[in-house]
Amino acid sequence: MDDHRETDLFGNPTRARKGLRGRPRREFSKMDFDMVEGGLSKGWSNERIAKALKVGLSTLKRNFGPVLSARDVLPDRLELAIFSTTVRKAIEKGDMGAVRQLRQMIEEDSRRLSTRRFDDAQERAKVAARAKPMGKKEAAQMAAETAGGEGSLWGDDLTPGFSRPN
Repeated sequence: MDDHRETDLFGNPTRARKGLRGRPRREFSKMDFDMVEGGLSKGWSNERIAKALKVGLSTLKRNFGPVLSARDVLPDRLELAIFSTTVRKAIEKGDMGAVRQLRQMIEEDSRRLSTRRFDDAQERAKVAARAKPMGKKEAAQMAAETAGGEGSLWGDDLTPGFSRPN
């Protein structure tokens, strides 16, 4: 009996296989790829994605290996795609809702950047506080080396090679 079905017994699309034994390989749709990328963007594990697609873990890895290896960048790619689409709608189409959303996105990014800079500065201060304390001579040497630096009350008076006009 010659069977020319385009789906397997479970209704999944398959590739045509002539003369080969066993169950034909499942053909994945664009929607399946979108679902894998969506799951990765949400931080789902491979096991959870495989369960959602109703496939085994090895099938998931075999068919979606390159997508799974991009796990770390997918959330950023998704955010960038949303941002660029919003910019295009705001600028090209003059969509005021997109303009408001774009302003909100920019403000959120600015807040996130400020928070990150503040946290980094606090971390550097903690590291500096844990560092070995300086002796009097080392502290005096460092103060002498940085005396004419930026924000100093001495200004350019202590900068090497600087001479004031008479």
